[in-house]
Amino acid sequence: MKIPSVALLIINEEVLSGRLSDCHAPYLARRLDELGADLGQIRVVRSEVEVLAASIRDLAQAADLLLTAGGIGPGPDDRTMEALAQAFEMRLVRHTFLENLIAHQFEGHDVPAARNKMAEVPDEARILVRAEGDWPQVVVRNVYPLPGSPSRLRQAFEALAELFVGVPRTRRTLQVEAEEVHLVPYLNRAVRIHPEVRLGVHHGSIEPGRLDLVLESRDQVAVQKASEDLMGLLPSVMKPHLSD
Repeated sequence: MKIPSVALLIINEEVLSGRLSDCHAPYLARRLDELGADLGQIRVVRSEVEVLAASIRDLAQAADLLLTAGGIGPGPDDRTMEALAQAFEMRLVRHTFLENLIAHQFEGHDVPAARNKMAEVPDEARILVRAEGDWPQVVVRNVYPLPGSPSRLRQAFEALAELFVGVPRTRRTLQVEAEEVHLVPYLNRAVRIHPEVRLGVHHGSIEPGRLDLVLESRDQVAVQKASEDLMGLLPSVMKPHLSD
């Protein structure tokens, strides 16, 4: 099965200024991992058209699928559609289907500027109509712009989830009581024996001198064998044991 490669572009001024913590990347990274996709890059940028356009071009070329988060509302700082048009040298046009949908939703409200802006998309965009009541998904080449509202972003992503199905990784965690510098010879040997398994060292424990060695691969058997071999390599004084 092909493993879809994914990039994520977060568009949020407040995150870059430190006024807010981003909630989109943790959620999307976890869901993509669960689905078995390969998230290769996460980038956070301001809502400046030139910066956005350059990032979109870069990330869309680097991955099979690019998710953007934020910047698709009616406000003056919502510039994602304009940046998409610029990134791919398309014209920004008012889409008739979106115009009619927005006019119906805002019936009785005199907000023409907001309605017009929300109907503007690059001229080669595709509009995916999903379940009744859901907002349509705009797609520009391999880019899927998602809304900035956490609840709406999650709803939109879950409607697209089947695009990101690959092969989930298997992980095993080995805990040891040792400083990382003393582990290096054993870890290097394990990596040479099992190059198909990624081995990471995490200082996640609150106890000083205790480390988590995380082995992961899309090959479940390889992870099992690598964890057994690493257990055998480590001295008993380090008290190695599996935590899962």
